[in-house]
Amino acid sequence: MHAALLWTINDFPAYGDISGWSTKGSLACPSCNYDSQSCWLRYGRKFSYIGHRQFLDSDHKFRKQKKSFDGHVDMRSAPITVSGGEIMLQTDAIADHVFGKKKVNLTNKRKRGEEALTMWKKRSIFFTLPYWEDHVLRHNLDVMHIEKNVVDNIIGTLLNLDGKTKDNLKACQDLKDMGIRSGLHLEKVGNDQTRMPHACYHMNASEKDGFLQVLKNVRVPDGYSSNISRYVKLKERKISGMKSHDNHILIQQLFPIAIRGSLPPEVSRSLIDLSCFFRKTCSKVLNVEELRALEKRVAVTLCELERIFPPSFFTVMVHLVMHLASEAKVAGLVHYRWMYPIERYLSRLKSYVHNKTYPEGSIAEGYIAEECLTFCSRYFKSIETTFNRPVRNVEESMGAVVSITLDSNSWIQAHRYVLFNCEEITPFRDIHIVEIKAGFPFHVTDDVIQKQHIEEFCSWFREYVMSMDASKRNELSDKVRWFARYPDNEAKRFKRYVINDLKFRTKDFETTRKTQNSGVCVVTEGGATYYGVLIDIIELNYSDNYRYVLFKCQWADVISGRGCKKDDFGFTLVNFSRLIHTGDRLIDELYVLATQASQMFYVEDVRHKDWMVVVKTKPREVFDVGIEAVDDDEEVDTYMENVSYNVTTDDACDDANDNHAWARVNEEGTIYDTPLISEDELLEQDFMDDEELGDDVYESNNDGSNDDEFSDDDSSGEDFS
Repeated sequence: MHAALLWTINDFPAYGDISGWSTKGSLACPSCNYDSQSCWLRYGRKFSYIGHRQFLDSDHKFRKQKKSFDGHVDMRSAPITVSGGEIMLQTDAIADHVFGKKKVNLTNKRKRGEEALTMWKKRSIFFTLPYWEDHVLRHNLDVMHIEKNVVDNIIGTLLNLDGKTKDNLKACQDLKDMGIRSGLHLEKVGNDQTRMPHACYHMNASEKDGFLQVLKNVRVPDGYSSNISRYVKLKERKISGMKSHDNHILIQQLFPIAIRGSLPPEVSRSLIDLSCFFRKTCSKVLNVEELRALEKRVAVTLCELERIFPPSFFTVMVHLVMHLASEAKVAGLVHYRWMYPIERYLSRLKSYVHNKTYPEGSIAEGYIAEECLTFCSRYFKSIETTFNRPVRNVEESMGAVVSITLDSNSWIQAHRYVLFNCEEITPFRDIHIVEIKAGFPFHVTDDVIQKQHIEEFCSWFREYVMSMDASKRNELSDKVRWFARYPDNEAKRFKRYVINDLKFRTKDFETTRKTQNSGVCVVTEGGATYYGVLIDIIELNYSDNYRYVLFKCQWADVISGRGCKKDDFGFTLVNFSRLIHTGDRLIDELYVLATQASQMFYVEDVRHKDWMVVVKTKPREVFDVGIEAVDDDEEVDTYMENVSYNVTTDDACDDANDNHAWARVNEEGTIYDTPLISEDELLEQDFMDDEELGDDVYESNNDGSNDDEFSDDDSSGEDFS
């Protein structure tokens, strides 16, 4: 047996340790290598990794704009990914590198701007493997921590959080030092005060409240994520304490919904576009052509963000977003290349440490004990173990069962829906429609015929089958004969039900819960999508021969458009105060088969009363392995996949010009009792060592053990009695 090392998975600091490339300084991006673009911010005392115009098409209009970017035209070509052979040549001079601490020279300090001869600190030991040089991708960029750091930058800047925002006095002074965005330059007020203009991405108090209130009211399905609302502090107007998976859910699902209406459209659109990029990159199904389009689109998105946010916003972790689609095109799904499973496993190893004096020994003993238990568990079939434990949503999980007697309307409506969704009943429906048409002496519309068909079919079908000769009736299938006799008037009622690996709960049952499992979606054969809220779950019994579970829902009016619409960003909004029907009439259709239902959840839009944003979900542990060939012209039902928001981004920069409105109009700005940094103070700081400078390029919270999905269900089950 032979084993080969495919690639390494690690966070960004460990990337530098393993690869040998220094992930600090002006050339911190290992993918760009020596073609990395950055600029030194004299007041911010750090590098800014701007210059994403080099990744655009050569004829893109952004390349010739000066005022919107760094004041220069950028016609550079994109960096070319270096091969293993080129890295070998670059590291020839340090191939015999001696490891260990070097003697520090305390007498002569290196000045800012004096670059080292090479960014390589060592040649990776993996190059001793005979095949390592030929690998296209040797080290993976960790999407998990990149997402977290990008979210921290965005949330900290938009909410102006102390210590987290990238928009501060130093950032404004850097703009003046670079000679760009004169509308955001600081103004001296009096002797010791400074006025800082509000940028276009600045949110006032009411906009922050609207943004945070959306997140505070969010209720997601069971097992979808942790309870995001507990991290929102409305009084302090901030978000804090989120773990990596919380940031993952926030940036891909909830942030685009919450940001609508809180910022100018051009700012919101660019941020939503970035969210869509992460969502598509982390999809369960990747297509090479789509990834090529993502490569081009993310370059435009980052350039749009460069026109909006200050240079201090663009840390190296923001720049690394540029390379995620390229790596996915080579290595495939990010689910097999990010740090989530590794962080969780490291958390398990840490739990073995009970004696902190000997952590290595504790981990070794714990690992051996786990291996022994694993071996023994293979021979105990009656004991629940990790290997035979049922999945989170098992089909038998339906809670307490209550017997009820259906009223006449509900009884007919549920039975009729079962009939209308049975292929064996279709010929009888055709016969009934023909008889209805023959009964009218004049031409009538299809609506009139369908209404009478819906009202009379159940009773007509019973009479038609019962009036047959015994010989003809015996030729019918058992299902048709039992369906003609109607179901039992008594039905079973559930408060929750699991089907297709999805857990559903009725609306009334989850009123006191922090999760939402009552959202239902049904796609018809004609392609129409109906959105509803689950209010009842019943099981029809056809004399113990056939049983059907049906969901009774309140359906938003998507037919006339009163209860469903799309906003300017492509989000679908529904209004459950405007229903298709109430269920009082016999022809109303409230029921659907449980097997037809898919799940989604609704996020309340606090800016528009009674309207809710639709967020589609997908079943857990369900993957499209792509075995069957799919015709491009064939309509494929993909609503259960990782559907991205339909944001119109193709022409997002068509109206972009070099005279962008940098500051918020009709806002005075903020007055600070802080004098500006003088030129003499800057000159003193220019002689600082690199090691003395704080660079906020990376942040990790080591939260692998706290990334579990959120559920407010008790593990032992629920009592419905």
